[in-house]
This record gives sequence, C-alpha cells and structure tokens, in this order.
Amino acid sequence: MINYLLLGGLAIGLGLLIGKGTHRLRVTGVVGYIIAGFILGPEVLGVLDLAAAEVETVTNFSLAFVAFVIGGELTLTLMRRQGRSILAIILGETLGAFFMVFVFVYLVTADLPKAIIFAAMAPASAPAGAVAIIQEYKARGKLTNSILAVVGLDDGLAIFIYAFSIAIAGGLLATGGFSAASMLVDPLIDTGGALLLGLAMGLGAAFIFRRLVEREEIIAVALTAILLTAGLATLLDVSLILASLAMGMTVTNVFPRVNRPVFDAVKVISLPVYVLFFVLAGLNLHLGVLAGAGVIGVVYVVCRSTGKLGGAYAAARATRAEPVIARNIGLGTLTQAGVAIGLALLASTELAARGYPDLGRLVLTTITATTVVFEIVGPLATWFALHRAGELGQQ
Repeated sequence: MINYLLLGGLAIGLGLLIGKGTHRLRVTGVVGYIIAGFILGPEVLGVLDLAAAEVETVTNFSLAFVAFVIGGELTLTLMRRQGRSILAIILGETLGAFFMVFVFVYLVTADLPKAIIFAAMAPASAPAGAVAIIQEYKARGKLTNSILAVVGLDDGLAIFIYAFSIAIAGGLLATGGFSAASMLVDPLIDTGGALLLGLAMGLGAAFIFRRLVEREEIIAVALTAILLTAGLATLLDVSLILASLAMGMTVTNVFPRVNRPVFDAVKVISLPVYVLFFVLAGLNLHLGVLAGAGVIGVVYVVCRSTGKLGGAYAAARATRAEPVIARNIGLGTLTQAGVAIGLALLASTELAARGYPDLGRLVLTTITATTVVFEIVGPLATWFALHRAGELGQQ
C-alpha cells in the first residue's frame, strides 16, 4: 500500500529545501521544486512514481487554484485600463507561436497534419510559473499586472485553437473531409460552458464570502468552491482552468469589497500548492524522453519561444503599449506545463482512436520533454523580465 501522506511530506519538504537553496543562488525557487521532483522521481531515487490518474488529480487542483488566484487579479478596472493592448498581446503571442511552429515543423517534416497538431500545442502557457515568481518575489507594477492578464487569458484562446486544429488535422488524416460542426460547435460548447460554470460558482461563492469575517472560514469556502468548480468542469467535460478563472473574476468584480480579504487569505496557503505542483512536474523529467525528442523538439522549443516573444512585442508596439511592457511581456509567456500536457494527452487519445497511435505517442513524448525545458527556462525568463522592469520586491 502506497503511503501518500509520507510521499506528500517528502515532496513538499524536499521541494522547499532545494527551492530555498536555489533562491540563495539567485535562481527562482520554482527550478528547485522541479529538481526535487526529478530527484524523487524514477530517474534517480524512485521514491515518487505515482500513477497518471493520481498525478492528474493533484495537477488539476493546482491548475484550478492558480486560475482562481489569477482571476482575482483581473478586475474590470484593470481590463479597461489595459484592455486593448492586452487583447492584442494575447492574440500576438498566441498566433505567433502557432504559426512559427506550424511553418517550421512542416518545413522539417513535410507532414501537414503533424505540423498542425504540434502548432496547436504551442499557444498554451502555464499561469502557475508566472504566479509563483510574482508571489515569491512580491512583484508589483504595470508589467506584473500585464503578465497576469496575458497568462490568465491566453489559455482560453489556446483551447479554441487546439479544438479547431485537431479537427482539421483529423480530417486531413482521414482524407474524407471534416465536419464544420466539429470545428465550431465543440469549442464553443467547451469554452462557453466553462465560462457559465465559473460565473455561477463565482456568484454563489461571493454571496457566501460577503457573510464571512474569519480568515479560516474564507479559506475553507474558497477551497470548497475551487474543488467543486474543478470537479464539475471535469464532470461536464469543459475547460477546468477557464471555469476556475471565470469564478475568480466573478468574485473579484461582482462583489469588489470581498476581493482583498478573500484573495489575501487564499494566498496564505498558496506556497505548498505551488511546491507540490512543480515537484510533480519534475517527475516528467525523464532523460530518455528528453533525448528522444529529436529535431522536432528543438524546432518546437525555438519556434514557440520566437513566436511568443516576437508576436507579443509586435502587438504591444502596434497598440502603443508602454515600452517597459513591450520589451518584457513576451518573456513572461514562455512557461508551459499542465495545459499543454493535458492537450497532448487529449491529442494522443484522439489520434489513437483515429488509428494513428504512433503520431499520438510522438506528440505526447515531445511535449512532455519540451515542457521540462519551458518549466526551467520560463520562470527564469519571467524573473529576468520583472527584474529588468524594476518590479521585484523584497523577499
């Protein structure tokens, strides 16, 4: 029988210890958490080797938690002040990553469906990486707010792009055409359903929050709302991260006076959630998989990074965003983890069902390997951007 309590204690304890060590070396603690996962994982000690379903449960909760926190930062005042520029940056970095990966994977492989599928993986970001860096270093300022807005909202667009892309690629693989309904109706149901669920749960949670005073009660209700929203999203087969984001936005905008008490209370328990999330991400650091990613993996990493940096910069300049945002915003969008791996798992399953299991395994293997790279490079890039903008506070 697996002792999950002991494993959880080891994961968080070693993660904190190594995270503190890397922080003393002026490297973000997130890298330390990932290293801890690698050490505890099957490649080194073999202490942590959880089944996919068990890892998925913790990952889903962590993603929902992070999305809720991000949603709480996205007030209507902030969106009105930065709306046009933020929307343009999201479109720029998302579509930039998609088209760069599509073009160069196609040039390398001459395989159109493969290029479309890998391109569909590129837009997704990992809010957890940015949020962890911002909270660890107590960052505040215009760039910080912009990064939170971009990484919090671009996964919705990424889900749309994935749904359209997998439908097109599936039609090309089947050589029998594809359904317009599957290209339009399914993603609309997924995203619309997630937004409606988040709105309903946010209204209910905010109604309760208005009557609470004690921090302990606020934390208990917040965790209840996050778990219920994540569970219902999974049950209804809609976007978990988008539903949680919508719930956070609803709470902070519909009842503004509960904003700070609620989200200040939730942030008290955020550190162990982030530590456990990134320790589990470190379990995916398999050297054999990393080496096996090959040329496509290198192309994916380089082109996704170039597309996001270039697209974000071009969009920021086009909308006359402040120079500090234009120069640095792209660096805050490079992290990639749970959403991308989730999309890769989904693509692998769908491709296997269509009779292309080898392509599905290639996608999953490559995205797993490149995610490790982005989970190390991304937080460092976010830290550098915030440092260059002068928005890092005192630890």
